[in-house]
Amino acid sequence: MSALIIIFFLLAVSFLILRKVCLSSREGEESPTQVFLLGFVSWFFLLSAGGWIVLGFYLVFELFNRDIGAMYTLVFYVMITAITFFSNETLDSGAVLFHIRQSAFFRPLRPKTMIVQEELDKKKIRDVHKETSDKPFPTIGKNKRVLTDAEAAQFRQQMQAASARPARSIHYDAELKALKSGSTTVLADPWKVYTFNHKLNELYDEMSELSLHPQTRLLHFRLNIPGATAKAVQDPLFLFQLKQDLYQLFQVLNTDPWLAWYKEFFDRIAAVCFGIESDSFGHVQMYPFLKIEIARQQLTQREGQFFNAADLHTIGTLTFENGKALSGEL
Repeated sequence: MSALIIIFFLLAVSFLILRKVCLSSREGEESPTQVFLLGFVSWFFLLSAGGWIVLGFYLVFELFNRDIGAMYTLVFYVMITAITFFSNETLDSGAVLFHIRQSAFFRPLRPKTMIVQEELDKKKIRDVHKETSDKPFPTIGKNKRVLTDAEAAQFRQQMQAASARPARSIHYDAELKALKSGSTTVLADPWKVYTFNHKLNELYDEMSELSLHPQTRLLHFRLNIPGATAKAVQDPLFLFQLKQDLYQLFQVLNTDPWLAWYKEFFDRIAAVCFGIESDSFGHVQMYPFLKIEIARQQLTQREGQFFNAADLHTIGTLTFENGKALSGEL
């Protein structure tokens, strides 16, 4: 009876271990230590299963020899086998036996699989490198030192430096010299470079002819308004939304760190808004329909506060002729 209990215990424990490992969702190949331990448990299971079968034949043989004690042990043996057979865990026996063929020979259950498309891409890269370069294909040595967190952060910073936000204009020194002499300075080209990947407002892309007038202390630019047709600019709802967008744009420009380098040369911001219309020949052309000018002091006082776009005329100067083209701004 004791041999029966020992063999059943070894059989059950090894089976449950193998079942848990085989049905786990973990991906990747096992380490050599894990492969060895799993193979060791697999042999425990195989030997225990073989011992359980041999023990059943031995009890039948003893029963034919009229051993009464063997009969009680055989009844217990059949009961344990029947209960085990109908348990939920044995439903996964097929998957366990399938993986035992690998683990019993000390092979990983999840060998590294080859993705055909990735291998084809690698071959294509090597072929292109061979055709375009005389140098051997670069490889990573097995003994290459792993980068520390500080070194990895430094390399990451160097890679992102090319696309990082510029602190100021690339022609700042020449622009500063011109501004101090009182000359009007055009900032359009460096502004476009600055806003290429770092626009702080959706209307940044629509700005053009950005210029500084140090004598009048004015920052002036032209602004294309998408969808501003001759009919749309007469719609009160469109105008209200436009005023809200313009106020937000002026607030962002007032606090823009790139323009902060020139803050000593302008006190006011002005923009001429352009729309789209068709002439008598059906050709599309731009036309100015709104001019707005706001002092930076007014924007600074309301920074971070709610402002009703309908009151925009109270803090700035708006020139609007019911959607008609403004004279002198063409």
